[in-house]
Amino acid sequence: MADINEEDDLLGLDGLFDNDGEDDLLNLLDSVQKQQDNGGITEALDSALENVEDTIAAVGNVSSEQAFQKLMGSLNEEEEKLLSDADFSEEAIRKRKMEEYDKSVYGFAQLDEIETGIKRGLDVSMYDSADLTFRQMREVRIGLEHGIDATYYANKFYKDSQMREIRLGLMEGLDVSSYARLIYSLPDMERMRREQFKERYKEDPESMDFTLVDMDTGLMIRTTDGLMRATIQLTEPLPGNFSRKNLETRLKIYGIEYGLNFDALGPDLGSLPMGEEFLVAEGTAPEEGKDGWYEYFVDNLTDTRPTIKEDGSIDYRAKKEYAATHPGEKVALYHPATQGKLGYNIKGIEILSHSGRNIPRLDCSGVRLLPDSVTYVSMKEGYITLKNDKLVVVEYLEFQGDIAYGNGNISFDGTVHITGSVRENVVIEATGDIQVDGFVENALLKAGRDIIIRRGVNGNGKGRLEARRNVVAAFYENVTVIAGGNVEGGYILDSMVFSNELVRTEGKKNLICGGKVRAIGGIVTGTIGSPNQVRTEVEAGKVTDTTEKLKELLQRKRKLDLEMDKVRTGMNMVLQKVGALKGRTNSVYLKFQEVLERQKEEMRQLRKEQEMLESGVADSKRVYIKVTNGAHENTKVTVNGAVLILREDITRPRFYNEGKKLLYDHAV
Repeated sequence: MADINEEDDLLGLDGLFDNDGEDDLLNLLDSVQKQQDNGGITEALDSALENVEDTIAAVGNVSSEQAFQKLMGSLNEEEEKLLSDADFSEEAIRKRKMEEYDKSVYGFAQLDEIETGIKRGLDVSMYDSADLTFRQMREVRIGLEHGIDATYYANKFYKDSQMREIRLGLMEGLDVSSYARLIYSLPDMERMRREQFKERYKEDPESMDFTLVDMDTGLMIRTTDGLMRATIQLTEPLPGNFSRKNLETRLKIYGIEYGLNFDALGPDLGSLPMGEEFLVAEGTAPEEGKDGWYEYFVDNLTDTRPTIKEDGSIDYRAKKEYAATHPGEKVALYHPATQGKLGYNIKGIEILSHSGRNIPRLDCSGVRLLPDSVTYVSMKEGYITLKNDKLVVVEYLEFQGDIAYGNGNISFDGTVHITGSVRENVVIEATGDIQVDGFVENALLKAGRDIIIRRGVNGNGKGRLEARRNVVAAFYENVTVIAGGNVEGGYILDSMVFSNELVRTEGKKNLICGGKVRAIGGIVTGTIGSPNQVRTEVEAGKVTDTTEKLKELLQRKRKLDLEMDKVRTGMNMVLQKVGALKGRTNSVYLKFQEVLERQKEEMRQLRKEQEMLESGVADSKRVYIKVTNGAHENTKVTVNGAVLILREDITRPRFYNEGKKLLYDHAV
């Protein structure tokens, strides 16, 4: 339905431009001209606008959802009488709107689409044409429900399948103007959308993930990992006869049609629990061609973790000859690049793979390349290091025995190896690793790479370990640990630990007790806290979940839709009683119009907020705290901002965030 311009709207000409209304139009224009000559419209407008100012002051800055009630309370006796016959209930509004449609002109399925749109507060004038099939109507309705500009395809000359291609492009954030043209066939549209989709997907796959609620079923559909996974979550019960075929149809409406798998749902979809996520589609990852890479045969370039014993415990005391190399010893081997293989996301669009690229030869010092052009061998005794793509043999700094305060502080550009222990008040700084075969007491260790302490650390409340990568020790007692990578050990006692990745304890004691341990990537341990209820805090992840906010926002939109319908009903009542011409200058009509404009602006803001929330919804179950034995009472557990203080002991829990709640199941 075409929009009228501002002048037509003011004069009340909306709805008069039909095929049989030429005489009415001429008579109306003649009447308008006479009133304009006599200044009638101007005087009426001036008088009405004075009354509107009083209403605006009465309404104030209340929410647009409350503005209708405020407006009704501000009417005088004469204005109330004008609206005395109006029924503003949601059911009455919907019924009146449906009575406007001729049952002999519209089919049942068409009327059903129109009624659905009216019930959901949509602008059904975009598709309430008898020239559109119900499938075409449905495509326009779905677009309106999800806040996209359906004017691109609300045209009877498009087939519903062409409309779908344009709607999908709009929902994917594509520039559909390049193919939303009648000259293009369905195959052309599909090809052009896919090409544009691939370009955007290649730049940032995860930006194309979405979360939405299918209004017909209440299913919350969410994609993750760059359209590689799709899950569903019920926000309201499904009908008892809802089948897998029905679910497949709903998913295909939003372009999800590859890798569908409903095995996790069970045979009866109508009995699925509310609020739980189920995986329903999974793409096939491409096999990228591997770039050329170097395999290194020196411990400090590949693995600095202690060895695992046959009984599964960790041998933190096992000694290694870190960085040692000898003349003629192979230190590196180059593996040439390989070819790749295509993948497919859940929309069935291929994900390009790339052939790997070969990388330059290593710059070497003390190392030579053999004639096979892939093998590098050492030319002398020493310590091998790779820095800025340069393979260099240098001497590493090794201290035999213990390091005490009297030995002085150590600062070295490379790896420091101490065969004994590090005593109190010692400061050791190294751009590479710091490896200690004994204990560490109250000392400060700062490493540009890893810190390895084979017999553990007791910092006496003052010790501190800082590493850009990982920190590994037999145990941690009364120490502060800061790691850019993982923190691993046998147990953690009364310590402050922060890891940018994962905290893990293993071995015989295998516990976290006292102090606070925080890890962005998650925590895995055997026991948290103690039977004596020692206060222990463990925290994982970040505050990112927005699912509850999204549900609340959708409820606000529904309430606002109803309030807007009430205002429109009031406006129509004025026009029916006063007439199309005079009604537009009536004080009550103008009051309703002012409120409606404010409501439209609030709806625009809600849609923007919804878009931001949907783009920010994250899978909160990716981060968890797993306890393989038990968590004791008085332990404070936090995951992605959700907090739980344990009031009883729990056996083998795995804590995770579900919306704003911290829940747990049993760890495997």
